[in-house]
Amino acid sequence: MIGAVKAALYAVLITGIGLLSAGDLPAQDYPSKAIRIVVPFGAGDVIDSTARVLADRLREELKVPVVVQNVPGAGGSRGALAAEQAPADGYTLLMGSTGALTAGPLIRDAGYKTNDFVAVAQLVEEPIGLAVRADSPYESVEDIVEAAKEDPGAVTYATPAPGSTQHINMERFAKAQGIKLTHVGGQGGKGAVTKALTGEVDFVFVGASNYISLAEAGQLRVLGVAAPERVSYLPDAPTFHEQGYDLHATVWFGVVVRDETPKPVIETLAATIARVANEPETKALYDKLHLTEAYLDAAAFQDRIESDVEQHRAVLKDIGLIE
Repeated sequence: MIGAVKAALYAVLITGIGLLSAGDLPAQDYPSKAIRIVVPFGAGDVIDSTARVLADRLREELKVPVVVQNVPGAGGSRGALAAEQAPADGYTLLMGSTGALTAGPLIRDAGYKTNDFVAVAQLVEEPIGLAVRADSPYESVEDIVEAAKEDPGAVTYATPAPGSTQHINMERFAKAQGIKLTHVGGQGGKGAVTKALTGEVDFVFVGASNYISLAEAGQLRVLGVAAPERVSYLPDAPTFHEQGYDLHATVWFGVVVRDETPKPVIETLAATIARVANEPETKALYDKLHLTEAYLDAAAFQDRIESDVEQHRAVLKDIGLIE
């Protein structure tokens, strides 16, 4: 009789454990091995620098190796897909960017959807700036607008990729001004800047910090920054607002993981990143990179991602990139 009762209780216990989802299981000894941060753009881009700062801080905090893996291509979609195809165990993180995470899956069959990932933490933001080669005939944003009005489609520009935040915001600006511009994808921020330097395009529209050394060297001129006020690292660059244009646009970078990652693991990651992201040492490192610390916790970052998806969907329909 006692044996039968024990057997029945054991069966109930096993059944209950079997009903637990992966998301309910404890984190146990997480992390117990190396963590990989996938960056969906090339080494040297601002998003890459963001990831490397985080990797250094997590390595110190978690006492395990934290490595950055660059998987560029397809406007960030190749790296995002690599992260989506990895096990949902918290050992592969994606350094998400606005375009690759929120717009990429809307404009192409990327192999993943935005809701395949869940937010862990937003880290930084950066205002977007417009720059031209030093010998460009354009001296202001107004010069570009007027040239585009005179010859629709003749003025060309580069951003990191089709569907990137930079692309979407410049098309939004063009629509507001009643002009037509021709876009060229740059395969990352550095690639977009190179296209402007070589004369392949008339201007480039990427994160403003990309221009610092080139502006100081006299190779590029920054005609406008889409920020409420001038940025300290480009003090001579006027804002769009100063020139009479209502354009404020930023890119954000943050950590996401696969949506099937166990909740306790996500909570461990979120709590750890919250600690290191808000430490003075981390903020100082981001400041050296001319990035604006803009930490958001998982819930707030998730809300921002979902809001951006809907905003980008509307703009992409408006400019004809999606139906």
